[in-house]
Amino acid sequence: MKLVRYSYIANILLFFSCAHSGFGPNGLLLNKTKVGMYGTGKQGSIRSEACAHSYLGLISLGSASIEVLKAQSKINVVTETNWKTFSILGLYSNLCVEIYGD
Repeated sequence: MKLVRYSYIANILLFFSCAHSGFGPNGLLLNKTKVGMYGTGKQGSIRSEACAHSYLGLISLGSASIEVLKAQSKINVVTETNWKTFSILGLYSNLCVEIYGD
């Protein structure tokens, strides 16, 4: 009987995550990655970043749009785009988009 109970708990922990970044590798306890999505090889002089957040997979807030970032930072030409993800225990996660340009 106890073995059955423990297997349910293990399945919940291993296969169910309420909040995760939805991109890149996912860790069960902690996930913190940075993935380069686009690059021209030129160094941009302006940097801008925006994030979207998720709480328990129930509430999601924020905007991580490249177009919004370009407008906020007055970047006309994007030279590099990176995605940064962070999640912990399926309780909280975020996805941040970072751009460089001129």
